[in-house]
Amino acid sequence: MATETVKLILDRGTTLVGRLMLYDSLRMSFKDVKIRRNPKCELCGDNPTVTELVDYEAFCDIQLPGVVAQDDSALEVTPQDLKHILDVGRPITLLDVREPHEWDIARIEQARLTPLSQFESFIPDLKRDDEIYLYCYKGKRSMTALKKLSEAGFDAKRLRSLAGGIDRWAEEVEPEMPRY
Repeated sequence: MATETVKLILDRGTTLVGRLMLYDSLRMSFKDVKIRRNPKCELCGDNPTVTELVDYEAFCDIQLPGVVAQDDSALEVTPQDLKHILDVGRPITLLDVREPHEWDIARIEQARLTPLSQFESFIPDLKRDDEIYLYCYKGKRSMTALKKLSEAGFDAKRLRSLAGGIDRWAEEVEPEMPRY
């Protein structure tokens, strides 16, 4: 694609416009396939409806029912804040939604392993009136688990995700913790 871009910018060489090049690395061979233009294509057809790039952040945002937030920061807790909550003994449920092999590398002592791959099976065991804090490696999976809990009827105001996950926790709170 980079080569095609350079050829188009320089207006030199033979481009792949109207063709698709297939590369078979096992046989070390190339094959050209002619492609017909689709006049109904949303991007390059006669009447394109896709005329600009998608707002990536808005497209990938996790929206939670009943929660009005401009960003995920309202749903997240910093590692320092979580450490303070644990240090003062505030009663919370701390869930690690990573997989067992990640749990074996590093974990927060008070956490309970509830892998995201099996998360739905853990939901019935959770108490709806508990404050539930979730974490994963960097924060994406814990936000997904948070969304699942919210969709299951848990009060989104009682759910939090550890910003930056256990990786940020290790960096800011427990520097001796193994990182991967």
